[in-house]
Amino acid sequence: MQNVDLIIVGAGPVGLYAAFYAGMRGLSVAMIESAEVAGGQPQNLYPEKLIYDVAGLPVISGINLTQNLLEQVARVPHELFLGESVQKIEKVTDGFFVSTDKEKRSAKAVLLTTGAGLLTPRKLGLEHEEQFAKSGKISYFIRSLEEFRGKRVAVLGGGDSALDWSLMLENIAEKVHLIHRRTAFRAHEITVEQVSESSVEIYVPYTLSALTETGLLLTKVKSDEKVNLSVDKILVNYGFVTNHIDLIDEIELSRNGRVKTNREQQSNIEGLYAAGDASDYIGKVPLMSVGFGEAVTAINAMTKVLTLDHAIRKGHSSSLF
Repeated sequence: MQNVDLIIVGAGPVGLYAAFYAGMRGLSVAMIESAEVAGGQPQNLYPEKLIYDVAGLPVISGINLTQNLLEQVARVPHELFLGESVQKIEKVTDGFFVSTDKEKRSAKAVLLTTGAGLLTPRKLGLEHEEQFAKSGKISYFIRSLEEFRGKRVAVLGGGDSALDWSLMLENIAEKVHLIHRRTAFRAHEITVEQVSESSVEIYVPYTLSALTETGLLLTKVKSDEKVNLSVDKILVNYGFVTNHIDLIDEIELSRNGRVKTNREQQSNIEGLYAAGDASDYIGKVPLMSVGFGEAVTAINAMTKVLTLDHAIRKGHSSSLF
């Protein structure tokens, strides 16, 4: 059985940065990730999507953000276990046992950076959807923009992701159609303005009635008006259904199924912390940039209460490298 100071469950952006910061503070740290690659959603769901809200990075793609984080964490001693699914976390006298489908490890503290849990895309619920998805005509996220080059694309949804993808596809696809069931979009105002000024053809308020051989059959809300839209590719951006698995007995969850934490990101179980989308508290802002700060808060908190004689007491990096 392996023993470390800190086990981080989840190797998405927040988990990777947490591992770096913990290593910088002198903690021995291991990350456990169920996927075969690190990086979480930016790496696995939208590697080419551009991210604009990370401090000091005016713009970066999901795959490049992951690469930067991996280069950063490589500067400190750490272990990364990929393709391992955590089955159970047990609280013991001097810390925790963390059991996966492959190994059992022990740690003085555990930090959950599991995001919102297991993600399943919301589907259309229409006939032929599975067939369209298998053929590649329907996608629920984009792994490569090149798949859409020169294609006629329909983007379904009214949030930030739908509008962001519409703008990114504008210069790749032959034509982009954006379909939303309401008259108002739920995206940032500046993004809505950019889409309205772009060549993206907007259909609001329209619902999707059927999948056809040539594309989509749309129906205008509160109207009998129908539109047959001929497209090659359909991108569904209806969000994801989350399933946050309880990994430890007696952990307190919020109504959203996230781990309830205090101002130091600790759960109701001493030594068990959460950061990023895994945590919830009054005033929570579900942004990646906030999650980075939450990871720092959690690690600084645990160095004060756990027996970590080798930890670096000051959390500044200016003279460490």
